[in-house]
Amino acid sequence: MPNRRLVCWLALAALLLAPSARAELAAWDQGKVTGLAKDLVKVTEALHEAFIQQPPPANPGSTQSESYYRLRFSVWMIRSEASILLTSLENGDARESTQWSYDNLMSHTRSARTEAQQAFVAKDVGERAAAVRGVLNQLGPYYDPDFRTIAPDPNIERGATR
Repeated sequence: MPNRRLVCWLALAALLLAPSARAELAAWDQGKVTGLAKDLVKVTEALHEAFIQQPPPANPGSTQSESYYRLRFSVWMIRSEASILLTSLENGDARESTQWSYDNLMSHTRSARTEAQQAFVAKDVGERAAAVRGVLNQLGPYYDPDFRTIAPDPNIERGATR
C-alpha cells in the first residue's frame, strides 16, 4: 500500500512540475506581419475617427460617462500602439523587439472591450471595432503562442447601449 501512495504522489508531483505545453508561434514572416500592421493602422484610425464623432454621454459623472472617457483613451492608445508597431516593423524590427508594442496594444484592446460594455457605442464605431478585431486575430498568432481568437461582442459590434 505505501508503494502505491508513493507512486501516486510522484506522478502528481511530475504533473505539477512539468512545463506546460504551449502552442507554437506562427512562423515569422516580416512582410506579412508588416502588411497586417499597415492594415491595423488603417482600421484603428477609422475606429478613432468614428469614435471622436460620437458625442459624449449627457450625464457627466455617470458610470456611462466615465466608461466613455476611458474608452476614448483606450481607442487613442490602440491607434498609437498600432502606429508604433508599424514603424518598428517597417524599420526591420522583428518579433522580439516589437513584442512589447504588441503586448501594449492587446492590453489596451482588452481595456477597450471592457469599457465598451458600459459606454454607448454607435453602430459605425462597432463596425470599426469589428475590423480592428479581424486584423488582430490575424496578427495574434505571430506574437502569442497561446493566442485565442478574439470573439465578436454583439453588444459592441451592433452598436448597443448599456
